[in-house]
Amino acid sequence: MTLVILLGLIGVFIFMRTPSEKAYSFKWIDSLNTYEWFQNPWAVGCFLFGMNLVLFGTTGLILYGLTLMMIPYLHLVIMLAAVVVSILVWSSIGSAKEWEKGERLKAGMVGSSFYLLLFLFILYQWVTYVPQYPGEDGVMTSVGFFLGLLVSGVAFVICFVKMVFLPVDRRV
Repeated sequence: MTLVILLGLIGVFIFMRTPSEKAYSFKWIDSLNTYEWFQNPWAVGCFLFGMNLVLFGTTGLILYGLTLMMIPYLHLVIMLAAVVVSILVWSSIGSAKEWEKGERLKAGMVGSSFYLLLFLFILYQWVTYVPQYPGEDGVMTSVGFFLGLLVSGVAFVICFVKMVFLPVDRRV
């Protein structure tokens, strides 16, 4: 399991740093640049927050639906697809407009705060966890909370770094 997590993290960072001639972008996100509200970094951050919420919620619903089916390893494909789509959305929002000084930081902090709030919620749940019955094995519970913290923490860092620190190459 540790090897899968380590390989997944390495794959995500390689995917993020792979140079390309033009940053990938969704056309509908690029078309938002014509709207007045998209020029405000706080509004872009709120849009990114909403996109993170929608992507996370959709992935959660799909994974919950998969618990009703007995198809092995399909959940791994869904989680990989969710990671790739999230990184592409972050890249697209980062390249959708020309950023002024400090605007990237505002938009990135507001948008990635969804995962920071999720991280803090999982941490609170872990700290205040009470076993449901005497003699319950807390090891698997701790593993689940740890993996939740790992996923939400890595998502926060990647979203923030992708929005704030990585330069966008807009060449054709």
